[in-house]
Formats: sequence, structure tokens, C-alpha cells
Amino acid sequence: MNKSLLASFAGAAALLASAPLASGQISSSNRTLVGTNVVSSSSAASTTIGGLTFTNEGLVGVGRIAAGTTDAWGETLGSVSGLQVTGWTNNGGGAYSGTFNILPDRGYNGATFSNYAARIQSVDFTFTPYTGSATSGVAQNQFALTYNPTNSIKFTYDSDPGVGVSLRTTTGLVPDSTTTVAGASVPYVTVSNGAGTNTTTGTTSTINKFSVDAEALVLKPDGSGWIGDEYGANVYHFNSAKVIDGVLGKPAATVPTLSGSANYSSEVTPTTGRRGNQGMEGLSLSPDGTKLVGLMQSALVQDSGSGNQGRFNTRLMVWDVGSNNAPAAVAAEYVLQLPVGNDTGAGAANKTFAQSEIIVLDATHILVLARDSNGKGINSSATTTYDVSPVYKSILLVDLANATNIAGTGFDATAGDITPSGSTLSPTITAVTWTEAVNLLNTFQLGKFDLNVNSGKNADANSLSEKWEGLSLVPTGVANEYFLFVANDNDFISGATIMNGFNDTLNSPIDVVTANGLPVANDTMFLAYRVTIASAIPEPASSAALAGLALLGLAAVRRRNVR
Repeated sequence: MNKSLLASFAGAAALLASAPLASGQISSSNRTLVGTNVVSSSSAASTTIGGLTFTNEGLVGVGRIAAGTTDAWGETLGSVSGLQVTGWTNNGGGAYSGTFNILPDRGYNGATFSNYAARIQSVDFTFTPYTGSATSGVAQNQFALTYNPTNSIKFTYDSDPGVGVSLRTTTGLVPDSTTTVAGASVPYVTVSNGAGTNTTTGTTSTINKFSVDAEALVLKPDGSGWIGDEYGANVYHFNSAKVIDGVLGKPAATVPTLSGSANYSSEVTPTTGRRGNQGMEGLSLSPDGTKLVGLMQSALVQDSGSGNQGRFNTRLMVWDVGSNNAPAAVAAEYVLQLPVGNDTGAGAANKTFAQSEIIVLDATHILVLARDSNGKGINSSATTTYDVSPVYKSILLVDLANATNIAGTGFDATAGDITPSGSTLSPTITAVTWTEAVNLLNTFQLGKFDLNVNSGKNADANSLSEKWEGLSLVPTGVANEYFLFVANDNDFISGATIMNGFNDTLNSPIDVVTANGLPVANDTMFLAYRVTIASAIPEPASSAALAGLALLGLAAVRRRNVR
């Protein structure tokens, strides 16, 4: 289990034969999906880019946590916006164990938003992958999942620096102001009535809390790490006690600005900077622990063309954290052009398939989870497109090797625009390249476990949910082979959702299923794919895309995913 990825590459075994590309598969060179990406294939699927070959050998496990489960604080158990595995152990006999460290987002948002503190939920698990040949009817019991309230913990911050340590929890309410944390400006809620506009009319409550919409998690072996935030498009460092003690510097171009000032509300459209609910969604630490990589969910306002389909030029940022947990500026920055298509499965492109999580593999390769917004959990109505089945949920294999580093250029200044003409990328910038590595919409693989791709009012308990936002990669113990865990964000959709009230006491349960016209609750689900990764190793001097990052070994990958 200690063999490094570098060493296993050097002795790479032969991969399974490559399967032909599915008809709907797209790459960065033909970025627009025509029709749907739903396929049905029992074959292993291989793809190669930048000298690295990734093979998806298929779905080998499914697990779930009931949507109505409550957590250590009596609130509905937050689902997966960020995922980290610790304690990964090969128990022998084909069985494994570990802990899922789950990062929920800002809490349930219906007619109002939630006073929900950012936290890490701890779920211990055992995992026994399915190795049989059945094509349907396989029980979804490969994971045995046990919530661990003792090891679950809320993030805190010093709310009164310079006057001793005064630790407070954060909130998920929509910010209406700013405050200072660790010397940097961050989103803040002074008063709230729960509405996105935070109007001061009607019944309001004094909140006075740092507002965090947590979307991405990196957890180091000592318990410290970083979280990505949607509201501020920020990255925050936290210490081993989960106290937020650092704010990483970011390009001025990413700051959401309205009327000349920073405005961190997710419910208004800024003039420039990150768009609402499209902030720092993906975060991963390089296997050697020296580079932190973050990816915006979709394009900044000024980097976009018209329509949702014009949001595809998103920014990938790299911080050097080898000697500083909260550097003042990015060390490198690249452009990733996300896939686009039509979310009904027919017609001209009308959506950008935004990304939800990333994993750094080596000096130039990253996995990126890109998806549509169709699936279980979408409001049900026969008069809308919400009942259309998913058309695109894929994990991309990204290569940075030949991309342009725009860090520190004019593109990073306030209102800096990488697309001076609509959504056409500046001719001075070469974007990263990518290809599809895992297609979640393979009905043969899903069908083994009786899963389906129904949506809206047609969804059932076994339908894929709308939002898949968690990724983690762990070794199987066989050279070049890994389990890739993928998990969903269920948006707290249960028949009795419980959230913290403004006075920090629990509100009465809400039947979110009925309130949103949904047919079923939305369980937290985990999918496990067996994958192989092999590469012809280039010389370190030729792989500088991550600003000097050396080629990475699995021993280091485990530092990100396993402790």
C-alpha cells in the first residue's frame, strides 16, 4: 500500500484494451455536446492525454445514507460538497475500511436560507467491492456507513482579533456586508430575515457572523487544511482544531464587484468577478503537499458570453503552500474551457456543464467533475424541463502541460477579461486540454445496481441525483489500480429537514420533499469505480505546469486522501 504512483508507473502492467469512444463523448477540442452523453457499455473505457492513460474498469460499489439522518447537533446530516478519505486501510480478503470526511455546503435553502455553520461530518465505513458478473439486481451494500458524531466538528474563527481569542461558528446565511478574518476581507452577515436580499424590513435578526458556503475540502494528516468558499470565491486555511486562521490571496478579477465595491451576496449579479453560486468549487492539494489547486465552478462574469452556455471559460488557480499556508497571491493560473450542451438533450447549446470537484494526479494532470443540473432533487413539474433525464455527468482528465500561465498579468486585475470578444478566449491564451475519463451516465454500469437516470417527477429512490460534488481517489493495493469514490450533494432534501434557527436553536422539521413537489427524498449516495492510471514519465524539467511541482507519487497522493 506504500508503493508510489511514480514507482508503479515505472513498472506499469498492461492496461485493458481501449474501448471506442461513445457517440456523445466530447473533448476540449469539440467542447459542445450534441444530444446526450447517456451510454450503455459493459466494456472498460480508456483514454490517454499528455502521456497519461486512465482506464475506467466499471462501477463496483454503491452505498447510501438516508436523507433523514441527523447529525451531532440535531440538524439534518449535511451531504457531500467536499469529500476526503482518511484512515484508508486494506483489511485483506477484498475488504477495506476508512473514514469519509464530508463537507456540507450552506444548509437547506428553500424560501429562506439557513443559519447553518460550516462543518466536517465524519462517517466511518467499510467497503467490499462487487466483483461478480451480474448485470442487474446487485444489492447496494458494498459500503457499510456509520456516522461518527464524536469526530464531526464545526469550523470556528476569531470574531474579535486583538482582544483575546473569541471563537464563533460561521453561518450559511447570505452575506450583506464584510468583515476581517486573519487580516483579509471576507463575507459577513450583520442582520438577516433569511431572504436572499437580507432586507431590513419585516422581521430581522442580528446575526454578526462570518458567512461561509463551503464547497471544497482538503484535509492534511495533522487535521489542518483548506476549504473552498462559494460566497467569496475564497480559499480559507484552518488549523488542526478547525479554526479558520488564513485567507489565501486571489486575483482581483475574481472579486464579485457591484457599484464599485465588493458584494458577496450570491443573490445579486455582480458587474465583474465570480457570479452567484459559482465560486471556489474545486480544491485539491498536490501529492507532494506543496501546491494547492483551486477551480472556479464556471466563468467569471466578465469572462462570459451571452446565456448560460457562455460561462465555459473558467479559471484554475495554483498556490504555493510549501512554506506558507495562506500565500498572498497565486503562483500560477490557467483557463479551462468547460463542456456545453443542451440540458433537454436536443437543440442548440443552452448550458455550461459546470464543474463540482477536482483531484490533482501529478504535475500536469487533474481530474475534474463536470455535470448538468438534471436528476433527482429537481422540482417536479410536467410543464418544465426538470423532468428531463440527465444528459452530462462526467469526470474529465485534464492536461495542463501546454496551457498559458496568466498569473500576474492584466487578466488578473479588477475586471480583467480573458474573453475580450463575447466568450471567445483571448488569442494570447492557450487553454488546458481534456478528455472524458469516467461517464457517470452509463446505464449498463448503473443498471447492475438497479440505478437509473430518471429525473423530476419521474425520479425514484434509485435515480441519480442532480448534484455530484465529491471525489476521492484511494489505492486498491494492486499496482496502478485505484478506487475512485464519487458522492452527491443531496441539498438536505428529506421528509423532515431540521436546520438551526436564527437564535441558534433548532427549527421545526420541514417536509422538503412535499414542499418542492418531489416524489422521493434525496439520499446521500456514494459510487465506487475501479480505475487504473499509468503514464510514461516525462523528465521533471519538462513538467512545470504547476509552477515547479515535481512529479508526484501515490505515497504523496495518500497524504491528500489518506492519513
